[in-house]
Amino acid sequence: MSVIKSGQNGNTANVNDQGQVEVASVSETSLEYASKTNKKAYSWVSTYAATGGEEVIYIKNDSTSDVLVVDEVVIGSSVASIFTIFEVNSGTAAGTVLTAGNLNLSSGNTAPTSAFGNASVTGSLTGMTIAVDGVVAGGFETLDMKGALVLGQNDEIAVTASATGTVYVTVIGHFKAA
Repeated sequence: MSVIKSGQNGNTANVNDQGQVEVASVSETSLEYASKTNKKAYSWVSTYAATGGEEVIYIKNDSTSDVLVVDEVVIGSSVASIFTIFEVNSGTAAGTVLTAGNLNLSSGNTAPTSAFGNASVTGSLTGMTIAVDGVVAGGFETLDMKGALVLGQNDEIAVTASATGTVYVTVIGHFKAA
């Protein structure tokens, strides 16, 4: 095994027989980094006794400098239900205001969003379907968006549920520079 030595501080790195530098590293998800370092990771939670085909949660990114990256959407229902995540393309949403919870419990940062839930969301018109998934009665499902669902300034999403019964939707995401 060879060794590479820094000319500036004398630090060394091992090089194996295949010519590869051996290193140890620590990695973290973007969500973990956003929560721990930037204190900009949040969850929006809506629980609602739906009557079928209603918007259960609505979120709009109001930030002028950051994009909202959706990491996961957790869905559940007391009865079998189909959940659909939509892009909202017009209208003015209204309903019961939701306040996002900061996932870094020592942070006082608030999410720069407009969000509604815990009752039927009205006034918004859905556009492109982003994802569809179903749950059995009493079931929960986590939709791992893998950070691919990104909301720029004034972009909006909503989640509908087909069930007539209690439904649960939690959106977990973080903000990062656009």
